[in-house]
Amino acid sequence: MPLARRLARGWWLAVALLAALPGAEAQPLQVRAEPGRIHVSPSRSQFLEGKPLERLHNGASVVFAVQLTLLTGLRGTVLARTAGRFAVSFDIWEENFAVTWLANPKKSVSHLSAPEAEAWCLDNLILGDAGLSPDVSFWIRLDVRAEEPDEGPAPGEEPGVTLAKLVDLFSRVPRGGETRNHAEAGPFRLRDLR
Repeated sequence: MPLARRLARGWWLAVALLAALPGAEAQPLQVRAEPGRIHVSPSRSQFLEGKPLERLHNGASVVFAVQLTLLTGLRGTVLARTAGRFAVSFDIWEENFAVTWLANPKKSVSHLSAPEAEAWCLDNLILGDAGLSPDVSFWIRLDVRAEEPDEGPAPGEEPGVTLAKLVDLFSRVPRGGETRNHAEAGPFRLRDLR
């Protein structure tokens, strides 16, 4: 067998082996860990796209309900969950985004690109590591729902997120025109992320 053919075969074998390694495939979420906390950031656009982005470019603010879930497997048991609501606006003159976390107290940031705005939202959500052993595999799920303009807290209601709101928000069937995004990534192990 000629040398060039053997090298080509060896190269393809190396590519196949690398692709078979855990975590070698492109993950939609980047995950890193520090003691007691798991940080999640998007690898690509997760929610500033489609109809919500069109609404933003037309001058409207859009509220996104964002939920991060730590699972034992792709469809496994929920170990930890966190959520928040974020109001996003777009400055059509400067072509950048501003985000307000609708928590108590509110936090805001401006002059962000779309990836920076999404990352800021996720970075503010604290997802505990649920006391996982460093060698146990886990998955992360991101659920994002753009609220319709007529939704939001009732008069006098706090704009935060309660467990009852979360269950209703992410378990009901999407209404016509409602935008939902979903991403899952894993398996990960804490010892590989630190």
